[in-house]
Amino acid sequence: MAAKKTSSNSISYSDLVAQIKNRQFAPVYLLHGEEPFFIDRLTKMFEEGILEPEERDFNQVVLYGKDTSADMVLANAKQFPFGSPYRVVILKEAKELKNIELLDAYVQNPSPQTILVVCYKYDKLKAAQTKSYSKNGVIFVSEGVKDWNLAAWIQNLADQTFHYRLSPQSAAVLSEHIGNDLSRIFTEFQKLQVVLPPGSEITPAVIEQHIGISKEYNIFELQDALGSRNLSKVYNIMLNFTMHLKENPNIRTISMLYSYYHKMLRYHLTPDKSNEALKTIFGNLPPNIIARNVGISNNHTLPQLIRIISILREYDVKSKGVDANNDEGELLKEMIYKITHV
Repeated sequence: MAAKKTSSNSISYSDLVAQIKNRQFAPVYLLHGEEPFFIDRLTKMFEEGILEPEERDFNQVVLYGKDTSADMVLANAKQFPFGSPYRVVILKEAKELKNIELLDAYVQNPSPQTILVVCYKYDKLKAAQTKSYSKNGVIFVSEGVKDWNLAAWIQNLADQTFHYRLSPQSAAVLSEHIGNDLSRIFTEFQKLQVVLPPGSEITPAVIEQHIGISKEYNIFELQDALGSRNLSKVYNIMLNFTMHLKENPNIRTISMLYSYYHKMLRYHLTPDKSNEALKTIFGNLPPNIIARNVGISNNHTLPQLIRIISILREYDVKSKGVDANNDEGELLKEMIYKITHV
């Protein structure tokens, strides 16, 4: 049974994973898009999930666009498998392949004994460039995870891929600290497999010990303390940050705080206060956390938020060395003092 495709004639990531696991193979796959993580994961599945290890020496070849030619790709794709039902040809770094359009004629009439996987990372091809793959091939467009949905994506990754329990709050801490680096997030979970059996809960203590994010002194806790105007907690975290600037550089702290207050600003400015709109603003989080964010936003006036964002912009420039005489720790203290006195 063919896997489900979207209206743009591309398959979803989950459907393509299911297709590979069920050994429902097409003769040609085009993996392209701006997010490398999903392309890398699928490529690994193709490398390990089609042929048995003993079949790969004679029937599987991995080529790199910058080190090969279109003729070489075609020559390998047209060979017959030896002692195996398939020959697998994986073209990595396809963006670097000169005259890649020479593959189009083959894609329009591919060998039924060959599975050709073309990996075109860091760029989304135009419809005209993918046309030849539409008839006989499967197309996957790799798109990044939206910031507002990142915590929910991390929680799903922990549950579905690594079989760990992860609270929404812990997922939010990871998303805030690591950011939208999907490969690093995946790697951090892989590291945890060494110390945590499946079914374990990833607690704040586990995150602090094995990922290096303090359960008490992290950007998520600083945001929470600022939002609730818990000045004692704000200053404790701030002082900890000044003693650990390598782990908490001002540029990242300011960026995270800007995102935090900008969400509040968006909330004030949008006329749509529906649940779906709130998820888009604050993130795909549980209703109780969204409700708390709404409450914090309502405790800040629009002029206050505009002033705070202005302060963050001022210290972003200073932290980059423009018109600043103080060191990084002193700049952080100044900035936090100004924010808490708006």
